[in-house]
Amino acid sequence: MHYQLAILQLSGFNPTGAKWSQQDAIGYVADGVAPTLLQQNEVVNVLDLPSPDVLLLAADGVSASPSAAAASYTVVKYLLSHWPGTGFSSRQIRLAQQYLADMLGQKRKSFGAATTIAALQLNAERFMTINAGDSRIWRLRNGQLQQLSEDHDWQNDSAELRQQTGLAQCYRALTSYLAADSEAADFTVSVTDGELQVGDQFVLTTDGVHDLVTPEELAEMFAIADSANALLHLQSLLLQRGATDNASLLWLRPIALGKSAQGNH
Repeated sequence: MHYQLAILQLSGFNPTGAKWSQQDAIGYVADGVAPTLLQQNEVVNVLDLPSPDVLLLAADGVSASPSAAAASYTVVKYLLSHWPGTGFSSRQIRLAQQYLADMLGQKRKSFGAATTIAALQLNAERFMTINAGDSRIWRLRNGQLQQLSEDHDWQNDSAELRQQTGLAQCYRALTSYLAADSEAADFTVSVTDGELQVGDQFVLTTDGVHDLVTPEELAEMFAIADSANALLHLQSLLLQRGATDNASLLWLRPIALGKSAQGNH
């Protein structure tokens, strides 16, 4: 199987119109491909991955915590550098939290630095998704976009609140994340795995994307044959809607051999 990876990263704007600092970190590694970590103001790129053995990562630093950008960067860097190839599991996520606590939890200015994490592990036959927080992993199968990850926030954790709309923002507060605190190891990790089907596509998003774009709109964009054009369309849509948060997306789609990727930074 031959895959194409489309990447979008965008710094959002605060109420005064100034850009937020980029607190998202995204990364990818594949068999035969060097680990790559991105934490930039603007990225629009499409590339080929020569192997079906792939790890994709999206982390969103929790802005209410100190050193949010460092938290997401540290976790993604650790997971990329410690990717076992096969055997990736929630254990790696918990080891990443321990590493985060060791690296940032010892300093007063970065103690408690926190981040979400969403990870997709793929091989030739199966997939696995692992997440903590509200960064999401989606699967596009037969034109239908399904969220495979679970949002860990107050609303989603309550069966009663989950059915309600228009709730105050406080109910969107995270209940699970990785934190630079040696006593914060008791966080929830959600895992989904299954067999691949021909044509399956996968998408990782931070909330700067899925808070502004509906699943139906995402599915429509991913039907566009040219991945670079689809990314530019999504970027334009986010900007039209205010780009109120940092936004990151990783989109993995199977392509026919011999079809080259074209993209731009």
